[in-house]
Amino acid sequence: MAIKPENSRDWTDAELFACVVAYRDLQMEEQAGVRVNKTEKRNSVLRDALSSRSAGAYEFRMANISAVLEELGLQTLNGYLPRGNVGAKVAAKIIPMINLVWQRQNSPELPTADREDLETRVLSARQKIKRNPATPPPTNLLSGTRIQSITARFIRDPNVIAWVLVMAAGVCEACDELAPFVRDDGEPYLEVHHVRPLAEGGPDSADNTIAVCPTCHRRLHYGSDKEPLRGGILKKIARLKNYPKVDNKFLKKEADARSWG
Repeated sequence: MAIKPENSRDWTDAELFACVVAYRDLQMEEQAGVRVNKTEKRNSVLRDALSSRSAGAYEFRMANISAVLEELGLQTLNGYLPRGNVGAKVAAKIIPMINLVWQRQNSPELPTADREDLETRVLSARQKIKRNPATPPPTNLLSGTRIQSITARFIRDPNVIAWVLVMAAGVCEACDELAPFVRDDGEPYLEVHHVRPLAEGGPDSADNTIAVCPTCHRRLHYGSDKEPLRGGILKKIARLKNYPKVDNKFLKKEADARSWG
């Protein structure tokens, strides 16, 4: 049997978990003011759980863990600069391991205006909600707030997005059809739409959001029948509220049609 080159062999759960635990061990030592010996820790892990991996592979994965932690809004370990390109499948495995080892399975994710951070936090929140399907609709007063950067963006709550996606269970809440495809991380692809857009004063809350397929999402934004469609959705889905439109020229000016909502 031909052996795959190291960089093309999939990482096992045990290998990934060993790296996550090693990372947390080092971080706890650093926070406690103990002298941290990264080389000693690396060699220990390579002798045991990562016996078939190289030192470079270990270092790369530790930098990946830093990237995921940074996107979750958590503190990273000095000496391991965040390195992206984690991959959706690996990220989907690392995130619950981080939540377990950091003991944050029941902690809500923080709102953010950064798209990449939001994606990671939604994935984490979605996994948590699936573990506890009785999770009530999240409420957050900060999300939906607009901040200034190079371009203006809205702060979004990953817990709201995750809750709506989990409750939809892969079915578009507008047309009742199955999601058009499955994402890299194995989740059905649906987009989250604000029934009353944020730019029109709608809140970033579960009673103003639905999970829809891409076609229905564009139709709700640009279709000639978008208002009757919106009205039908409000009548169909009991959790929704019909929030009034706020005629705010400043908000309209900053609306981003490419965003989820």
